[in-house]
Amino acid sequence: MRRPVWFAKVKANEEVKKPAFNQHPAAYVSAGDKELSIFMTTLPETTPREAEQTSLRAGIIDIGSNSIRLVVYESDSGGSYRVLTESREAARLSALVTPDGIMPSPAIYSVVPVLRQFIEICEAYGATKVRAVATAAIRNASNSSQIIEILNRETGLNIEALPGEMEGHYGFIGVVNKIDIAEGFIVDIGGGSTEVTLFQKRRRVSSFSFPFGAVNMNVRFGGSGSWSEERVRELEDFVLAEARKHPWISEHPGLDLVGLGGTIRGIGKMDQRRRNYSLPYTHNYVMQAGDVDHFYRSLPGMDNNGRKQVPGLSKSRTDIMVPGLIILRTLFLHMKAERYIVSGTGLREGLFFELLHPEQAVHENVLEFELRALLSKMPKQRQRHLRHTEHFARLLYEALEEGGESKWNGKLLRVAAWTYQTGTEIGYIDYEEHTQYLLTKRPLAGLTHREIILTALIAGIAGKVKWRKSVTAQTYKDILLPKDEERTRRLGAVLQMAAALDASETQAVTELSAKRSGDRFELELTCRTEAFMEIRDLKVAAKEFEKEWNVKIELRIKSAG
Repeated sequence: MRRPVWFAKVKANEEVKKPAFNQHPAAYVSAGDKELSIFMTTLPETTPREAEQTSLRAGIIDIGSNSIRLVVYESDSGGSYRVLTESREAARLSALVTPDGIMPSPAIYSVVPVLRQFIEICEAYGATKVRAVATAAIRNASNSSQIIEILNRETGLNIEALPGEMEGHYGFIGVVNKIDIAEGFIVDIGGGSTEVTLFQKRRRVSSFSFPFGAVNMNVRFGGSGSWSEERVRELEDFVLAEARKHPWISEHPGLDLVGLGGTIRGIGKMDQRRRNYSLPYTHNYVMQAGDVDHFYRSLPGMDNNGRKQVPGLSKSRTDIMVPGLIILRTLFLHMKAERYIVSGTGLREGLFFELLHPEQAVHENVLEFELRALLSKMPKQRQRHLRHTEHFARLLYEALEEGGESKWNGKLLRVAAWTYQTGTEIGYIDYEEHTQYLLTKRPLAGLTHREIILTALIAGIAGKVKWRKSVTAQTYKDILLPKDEERTRRLGAVLQMAAALDASETQAVTELSAKRSGDRFELELTCRTEAFMEIRDLKVAAKEFEKEWNVKIELRIKSAG
């Protein structure tokens, strides 16, 4: 038999004399001038493509001109992936090619033990697929087919000599699946080649692979260590002459340059150290022209020992950083690009994404894909709770009619609503602090660095972490702007209210209607049970909400029965 409920239906213009909202969970106040509209809860559903995804464990071997790398990836049925292990061996293969373009046998056979051990690692991690590709050093060698034949025979692999355009294509996939960007240039500087790709509307338009990279240009122009102004100019003129052969590279001014590879990652790390940047995460790190120019002016004149003292510069790249930097800056200026963006993903991720989604390797929306993949890992009941919370947070925020940056704030609120319980992966006790830690140490793709910090703070405030006591707020204050404290407090108060409306995680509140009239915030709930926990937590959340938004809540509760 169904239990009796204590709420009553309220008609328009009907005054119900009950205790004030903050005195009793079943309180009612004036309904206002007219019946408030009811918004049915509509939650995002799993798409057919997501439902078809299966788990995959694969090893990707990249035989590059500067290094040989292995990454073993594991995906799950939700479409997300993680790196199980990663190995790297310096090779400098492009420096071993003779002037007539031949890679000698000792250089070829030096690669064999590395590849054999990479195969052992794949087997140890249970990789069901292994994909190995060779890029510029082997592709451009005059004895390329012989090299591939020897390596395949000695290792049992089936190595692909990846054409330059396809190298650009896979780099493009790796970038656009992890950075929310619609158009721009991608520049992938390797040891023996540089791939330039133009993309628009998240589709690759043009690609070209230039036969110059950080290693072979160091051999040709670098000398003993320090670079004279004359040698810098010679390399710039050489790169510029090659780029001018492809007019499309200079016909799209004002786009961002997204950089791949060790050169731009190294510059990003040096720039972060120079600025005492608090988030040691180079992916999607943005640099202005002047930031890169700083190192263009300072690094070439140093010898290798001097560069070893530069904070953030890897000692293994002290000799090849300068030619890579010159190539990058020359292309940036020729493109008339707007900014530099560092990508931590590229060729290897692109190859893996194609294994995972052979028919459609490019995600239409980076952030939505990340959120859905994250949600899929949660227990089913928590998924329902987070969808409910996100929906209520959106309705509450829309009713506040903030204006201004409301669209962007709505994005931050949405991400925080879907992620505010992420810390339960570590443990339920103190999950609020765990959430802020995970959201900054394992950021979602599709967010800028500032958005990463803001969503972590909003999620923490929803979990009742005070701004002044937040380690996150103090640690990353250099990334935040003056108004961000108020922004996160206000959005955090909205999310705390939304979470309270499903405190039991049973969806006891089935419908929500909200309307702002001056300093009044009319709130109507439709409940299928007593919703005791929801009303209890709502009382607490309402105090912060009223203070942050300068409103007074007027609550009505209706029975769904």
